[in-house]
Parts: sequence; C-alpha cells; structure tokens
Amino acid sequence: MFCSRSLFASTAISLTMMANAAYADLTAAQVWGDWKSYMEGMGYTVTATEAANGDTLAVSGVSVEIDGGPDIEKMRIGMGAVELVGNSNGTVDVVMPDVMPIIVEIDPKSTDKPAKFELAYTQSGQKMMVSGDPAAMAYDYEADTFSLALTSVLVDGTVMDQNAARFSLAGTGVQSQTTVTVGETRNYAQTAQIGSVVYDLFFKDPNAVEAVNLNSTTQSVAFTGTSVVPVDQALQMEDFIPMLAAGFAFDGAFTTQGTETKMEITSDDGTTKIKTGSANATLAVAMGAEGINYNVAAEQVQVGGQLAGLPFPLFAEMEKTGFSLRAPVLKSDTPQDVKLAFNATGFTMSDIIWALFDPSSQLPRDPATIALDVSGKAKVLLDSVDPAPMQAMVESDGKPGELHALTINRLTVDAVGAKLDATGDFVFDNTDKTTLPGFPKPVGAVNINLTGANGLIDKLIAMGFLPAEQAMGARMMMGMFAVPGDAPDTLKSKIKFNEAGQILANGQRLK
Repeated sequence: MFCSRSLFASTAISLTMMANAAYADLTAAQVWGDWKSYMEGMGYTVTATEAANGDTLAVSGVSVEIDGGPDIEKMRIGMGAVELVGNSNGTVDVVMPDVMPIIVEIDPKSTDKPAKFELAYTQSGQKMMVSGDPAAMAYDYEADTFSLALTSVLVDGTVMDQNAARFSLAGTGVQSQTTVTVGETRNYAQTAQIGSVVYDLFFKDPNAVEAVNLNSTTQSVAFTGTSVVPVDQALQMEDFIPMLAAGFAFDGAFTTQGTETKMEITSDDGTTKIKTGSANATLAVAMGAEGINYNVAAEQVQVGGQLAGLPFPLFAEMEKTGFSLRAPVLKSDTPQDVKLAFNATGFTMSDIIWALFDPSSQLPRDPATIALDVSGKAKVLLDSVDPAPMQAMVESDGKPGELHALTINRLTVDAVGAKLDATGDFVFDNTDKTTLPGFPKPVGAVNINLTGANGLIDKLIAMGFLPAEQAMGARMMMGMFAVPGDAPDTLKSKIKFNEAGQILANGQRLK
C-alpha cells in the first residue's frame, strides 16, 4: 500500500502549493516571491520558469523537491502553468488553467519501488483574488466545481492501469477566505465551505487477489482554523518537535452534514462489503507547544456489512459516538495535562447478530452505552517523536513519560440489563515502584456502583454461557469487593489505595 500512502501525501502537498500561491502581496512578482520564499523556508527546493509581461507574471514548469520522510528518500512535484495578474486597484488575480497537470515522482528509502503519479486538477468557475499589503494579506477563492483525478501510475517502470489503481476527488460550491500576517511568524486564519465532496479510491495488488475499493459522499463541509508557521524553519517530516519548539501551531475544525462511505475488500477469503453513514460529524485538531488535542464526534451513526465467509449481513447503529485525546509532546520538567475520552451512546444491533448468542431473547436488547472520560497529569521525558531515540530508550529500559495524576471523571457500561458506573481520583509516586512492583505507587480511591449484576448472571446461567460453579465464584468475588446498595440487585464499593501502600475495599484491607 506504499503507492496509496505516497499518493495521498503528495496530493496534499500539491493542493497546499496551489493554495499558498494566494498568500501574496499587491503585485504579481510579490505574489510569486512570497510563495517561493515560503516553500524554500520550509526546506523545499523550488524551480520554475518566469515570464513577465506588464502587470502579468506567467510561471510555468513549477517543480518542488522534498528530501526525507518516513519511507521517502526524495519526492518531486511538477505542476502546470499559473498566471499572476496585477490589477489597477492593487489586487492580484491568481489564474489557473481549467485543467492543471500534476506529476509526482517518488524515490523510496526502503525496499519499496520508485513510483511516478500523474494527476489532473480541474476547476470551473474559479476565481482567486489577493489583496492587502506585505504584512497583512487576504485572499478570496471560489469555484463552481473542482476535481483531482489520478491519470497514470508507473511503479518500478511498470504501468498500472485503472484496473489496478485509481483515485478521484470532486467537489462543488467552494468558497474560502484566508488572511495571513507575516512577521516573526506567518499567521493564518481561514474559513471554507464546500457544498459536497465525493471521492473514489481503488487499489489492487498486481501479484495477488487482494484489492480495496473505497468511495464516499459528504455534504456541507465547513472548515475554520488558524495556524502559526515559523519563518525559515525547515519542515521535519520524521520529527516535528523542532517545528513545535520554534512556534508551529494549528487549530482547526471540520464539520459535515451527512456522510456515506462504502468499502469493498477482496481477499483469498472472498469479498467483504462495509457501509457506514452519519447525519453529522465534527473533527477538531489542535497542535502546538502545549501538546495535541484531537476530538471527533458523530450523530446517528450507521454501520453495516457483509463479511466474507458469513452468509448473512451485520448491522449496528449509534445515537452518538466520539473520541477525545489530549497529550503533551514536548519535554517538560513539570507534569502537563492529559485527557482521554470516548463514548458509544445508544448502541443497537440487528436481531441477526443477537441471535448468534441469544436466540431465545433472554437478554434485554435496550440501547447500550459505553463511555470513558479520564484526565490527569503526565510528564514527557523524551523531547522527540523520531523512532530512533524512542527505540534507544526502550532498549536501555528507559521510559518516554511518567503519569503523575489520574481522575476518572466517568466510566459507564450500560448493557444487557446491567449498569456499571465509576469515578475516582489518584496521584502517583514515581519514586516508589516497589509497593506495586514495576508501577508507581498510587494514592487515591475509586467509587463503583453496579446495578443488575445478579440478574445478568442468572440469565447467563440459563443461556448456558456461565456454569453454575463459576457463577458462584463470581458472586463471592463481588461479595469481597462490594456491599449491597440501597435498592434490590445493586452493589457499591470504594477501593482505596492509601499512603502506607495498603489497598482497602469498603474499609476491609485486601493488601
């Protein structure tokens, strides 16, 4: 799958280049000069042929060369011609042809084979205007339609036709507004709206039956974001820590109003078909010296599939689902904030799945919920994400970080007639790894409430899933760690880890 990964990477870089052509000044020469200096400041080598005619600057034969990457030795991106037209009111129009060819050549580092991709970027109703001054620029862009299509693939000298690899991306109703201020750093603020986006991806291993076909349709895509880019800071594709230390930051969010995705996977076992959809979704990512924040959420999620080897389809739905992560990335002498959360709310699945393990419908089939929300403090001990230092640390029995505090804001498992809720707070002594061998000593407590556990055990016994003797052992364990609650078939427990290294359950010492 090296080719598909490289294609996505090079496509993103190519589109970024075309967008950055608008980050310009008030004359055609300044537009091109600012774009070129920006790319060269990021560590790229840029060449092109320039031809000036009055207030118009034609730039052709644009080539960008990039050195280094996780599995890339060198990558070259060639583009078609662009015209930069200076207007009498001090603005600049960036004019691209209706169809712009893009050529990407990749020299890999490893045993992967060299590859060459040819793409066509097509637009209709395209307008791009730049205004402002050298220190504060703004551009407006719109297009009725746009598309990016893979037209040719050459891998190690062998042509791969449309039956082996294809990719296309198309959209309608594009509008975006971007402002950029330039000083010690380049600061960007952008909003964008796209009426609809459709993409199609297909790849087949030429030496086997394995193949992947993926296509998706998304409606009402919107983006808002800001970014800070250090001036003359070379981009490190393998280790971005120097960029963060120099001030790089990004904060952006995408929203959609309706997405449907279909995937077909062919293997020796047969064909697997998967279909997913959601009514709306949000993806937000922020990164900077303070760390990384990642949040994704969706509503009215549907997942269905026909798995290879199964004679029946599978189907599930969720009212809401989400994932959130916050983590530091730069080395610090003091603990920094961390967070991890996810949820699957209102989860239901088709009766045919239930029938696999509960054909007599003994278990309640009410919508289930699983949710976890934890936060805390952690210290990063290694100021790098480069695999080499990480591997060296592992080999020397080192560790990349330390956990200093953890709060369980919420833990909920509500399914098949039973419900577990838990909250807790802990601090950790990283100088003491003997109380709990190999782990920092915890001090704190967790509170647990359990409802419907005995009723669930009775049903599992009746279904033959749980032997009676094992059920008796489970009930004895619950009796050791929990006490009866205020209502029938409820249990509660407080597990405490004290300063003396003892573990107590409802006041009873376990360790």
